[in-house]
Amino acid sequence: MKLINPGGGGVQNLVYIGSKSDFPPAASGVITLTAGKTYLVTTAVDLEGDRLETSGVCNLLGLSSETSSVTSTGLGVGIPLVTSAWTLVIENITIKDVDTAVSINGTTRLVALDWENLNFQNVPSVGTINTCDNFIFDTGAFLNSKGLILTGTIGTVAINNTLLSGDGAAGNIVELDASCIITRRFRIIYTSVVAFGSTVGINVNASATIPTESYILDTVNFAGGGTYISGVDASSNDALFINCKDITNTAANGQLYMQNNAVATTVSLTDTFYKIAGTTTASTDNSKFSHSNNRLTCDAVINRKYLIQCSLSFTASNGNVCEFGFYDSQLAAVRAPSRIKSTANAAGRAEGVTFFCVVVMDETDYLEIHCANTSATTNITVDQMNFTITEIR
Repeated sequence: MKLINPGGGGVQNLVYIGSKSDFPPAASGVITLTAGKTYLVTTAVDLEGDRLETSGVCNLLGLSSETSSVTSTGLGVGIPLVTSAWTLVIENITIKDVDTAVSINGTTRLVALDWENLNFQNVPSVGTINTCDNFIFDTGAFLNSKGLILTGTIGTVAINNTLLSGDGAAGNIVELDASCIITRRFRIIYTSVVAFGSTVGINVNASATIPTESYILDTVNFAGGGTYISGVDASSNDALFINCKDITNTAANGQLYMQNNAVATTVSLTDTFYKIAGTTTASTDNSKFSHSNNRLTCDAVINRKYLIQCSLSFTASNGNVCEFGFYDSQLAAVRAPSRIKSTANAAGRAEGVTFFCVVVMDETDYLEIHCANTSATTNITVDQMNFTITEIR
């Protein structure tokens, strides 16, 4: 073991590692890293079947993930190279050519994991992180590697500017298992996920707990032709997928339409709005909106602003002036800015009636299309109608 400037101003706890012998001696195959120490690996080091375990908060660093690495030839299947129940910083290093890389247990104390410029290379089971306050993985890589399992209670998971490339074998590159509870967010941004063969990119078990819209994938490029996401997808209120390639991004939108309707809307009083009668059909592309006849109901938990638009054609009587608008359950009335009048021609018909509005909606709020005859108590038949709700930012 080489100590730099022992006893001198702040670097006495820095240990340079150029070979296995620079680590503390192994006992029963375990090299115990001393609490408070920073171990700086300067080259490729083989632990020759031994493994690392921390006895307290410490750091495992390299000079660069291209030149500094740790492996352990002969380490058994399922035995992690690095085990810790403490806060552990890992930076600028590659862990390679072992079956299992890490095992983190934060169930007994507050654990924070800041891992930067860390590569896992040829590791079929990256390992398990069981409970931590934060897991930050920045500008790293999984190279021919997979099998990072997140379980227990975790505050924030943030994977940034990273390449996650699997090995094609069965398993997940990143998995949130059924027991995982995310209390703040699970976020992957500006990252590439390469899943091919039998490898799944990101598997979030449907029983995992994540706050609303806190499963965040932002500008993630998926490639490889395999299964990219599994378990929870863009239809879930847990998900917020933005600008991702080759998966369905999150959207909140609704549409219903009616063609060749012959059912008349009964008009009992003039200047009185009635819900337009007829059987409507929902668009197959609806997301976070549910449909019933002439009604779109918001299922998105977080409120959003929407552009709502409708185009329709109707028949009444010659010269009847009919009015249309969006009925808003929040107001229990037709929204005033949306109201528009149209006059039927000599044949009692008007076409291409269009109206729109901007509205903020919460979960369970709904919209309908209503009509009124301002001229007479003549019934109105809306034979064509197309109603859309589009999220705007």
